[in-house]
Amino acid sequence: MNREIYLVLIAIAASLQVSLAQTQADSLETSLLSEINVEPFSWETQWQIWCDSQDCVSSDTSLWNIIGEPHLELDTAVMKSRMAILDMSSELDLSWNPISHTRVALYVDRRKRGLGTMLGRAPAFFPLFEEALDKEGLPLELKYLPIVESALNPEARSQAGARGLWQFMYYTAKAEGLRIDSYIDERKDPRKSTEAACNHLNRLYRMYDDWFLALAAYNAGSGNVNKAIRRSGGKTNYWEVRSFLPKETRNYVPNFLAVVYLMEYHAEYGIVPRNVIPGFLTADTINIQGPLRLDQIAQFINASEEELKILNPIYSRSIIPGPGQNWTVRIPVEMTAEFIAHESEMRGYKPELTPEIKYEPDPIFYRVKSGDVLGTIAEKHGVSVRKLKDWNGLKNSNINIGQRLIIHGDPSKI
Repeated sequence: MNREIYLVLIAIAASLQVSLAQTQADSLETSLLSEINVEPFSWETQWQIWCDSQDCVSSDTSLWNIIGEPHLELDTAVMKSRMAILDMSSELDLSWNPISHTRVALYVDRRKRGLGTMLGRAPAFFPLFEEALDKEGLPLELKYLPIVESALNPEARSQAGARGLWQFMYYTAKAEGLRIDSYIDERKDPRKSTEAACNHLNRLYRMYDDWFLALAAYNAGSGNVNKAIRRSGGKTNYWEVRSFLPKETRNYVPNFLAVVYLMEYHAEYGIVPRNVIPGFLTADTINIQGPLRLDQIAQFINASEEELKILNPIYSRSIIPGPGQNWTVRIPVEMTAEFIAHESEMRGYKPELTPEIKYEPDPIFYRVKSGDVLGTIAEKHGVSVRKLKDWNGLKNSNINIGQRLIIHGDPSKI
């Protein structure tokens, strides 16, 4: 057979194979959506469905912290050469190691769909991450850290109380200058939380002069890393300290390295973007004074309340608070003029539904004692059980002795 014809036939076959794979993936997605009685909607609806079903995603969940052995083998020589290329252009040590190799194999084996979702979300966040990291002189590969932390979900929350893309705990967030109160949670604001994460990571790196130890401290806290260093006999290299870290933290850096590798070489493993969402530059930022509800805005521009919630996750109760305070609202860029033209009318739409703005007290910590139940704890501090659950990310009323609860109540009642 003529060589040129042979090569053309191979190319056609490969194209048909990719097309078939994509068709199967689309069919699977449609099937999954039909199982929950919805049709394939617009990107904002798909985002909301995903956020609703994954609202407790963090490094503490099973999304990336899977265990077991992979059912496939990856070419070690190929991976070594690719990681050497990545390593040459990075401040991080991205050279091959057997632990991260196993994590890569596990993800290719069991998390291709999830990684495809991350690729689809990347345009919405990576330009913002890269801008902030570059401004602070930090390794750009750290843009992949929120994949491990939150699966790129601004609404992500952990059972321990961490929130947002970068999974900040309450007091860490406050120490980095983020505002958290009854109506505002800047941990869920992509730009502000990213700037805070850069500050925090910078501080941890200056503490350890080792990026992987800094990442371990980001996950487990500097106290646990310092303890691991002492137990290792004073080692200062992450891989020598790793076995002394808390069990749940030992795979944190290998998970990160695996995600870096697969985000850079996703096509080579058949990982393709799924449910691609627009980049953050497709939204405009407008300064306004509250109070103004998101449903009031939705009545006068061509955007749903759900879409506005997605673009403005900082507003915990779907209301821009006020009066007397200036805030920003993000809307699709093509609707800017429409918003400005109708802003005064928005405030007149069902004004009786706008609540009186009352801020909750700064939080206190309560340690669960024997015999405690959420109802008695709530009554003691003059709050509702629903709020207790919301503040602490509780899915049900189960609590454990010694568990620490965040309560926005009267400190004198402790």
